[in-house]
Amino acid sequence: MGLITSLSTENRQRLEAIATDKFHQLGLKVYQPLSAGVLAKYFQAKIFTTETVPNAEPEQIKILCDSDNWSAGIIRKDPLWIVHNSRHAATRQESNLMHEFAHIILKHEMVGYDPKTGLPQRRQQDEDEAVYLGGCLQIPRRGLLWAVQKKMTIPQIALHFNASEEMVKFRINVSGIYLV
Repeated sequence: MGLITSLSTENRQRLEAIATDKFHQLGLKVYQPLSAGVLAKYFQAKIFTTETVPNAEPEQIKILCDSDNWSAGIIRKDPLWIVHNSRHAATRQESNLMHEFAHIILKHEMVGYDPKTGLPQRRQQDEDEAVYLGGCLQIPRRGLLWAVQKKMTIPQIALHFNASEEMVKFRINVSGIYLV
C-alpha cells in the first residue's frame, strides 16, 4: 500500500494544518522557505553527522558510515539530538531532517535500533505521517499554491524551498495541485 493510500484524507489534512500552524508559530508565511536549521533552533536540537556524534560506539558509526540504507534518526530526545547521513545531497539532507522534526512535532515514540543491522526500527504509520508532514514543512500546500500562482517551474520551486525536484513532484502529486 502506498503512502497516500495509507493515510486518510482527514489525516493528510490534519498534517497540512500542523505544518501551517508551525509556520505561524515561527513567524513565517507559508510561501517562505523553512529550513531545518530554523527548526533546530526552535527545538534546541543538535544536528550531527555520523562522524560528529559524541560518545558514539565505533561499530555503530562504521555501520552507519558504510550504509546508504538510512537517512536520519533521532538518537536522543532530551536534549534533542538528530544524526543524518551527510553522504546525501544537501536538498535530501534538508528533507531527511524535516522528516525527523515531523516525528518530534507528532510526538512519536522512539523505537530503538535493530540489533542485527544497527539501523533504526520503524513503525509504518509513524513513518508515513513523518514523510507526509516532513514534506508539508518543506513545501506547504499553500506555499505550493503560491508558487503555481507565480507560474514557477519545478526547478524554481525546488530552489525557492531548498528542496529537491523529486520533493516538489511528490508535493504536487499528494496535494492535487498541478502546474499550468
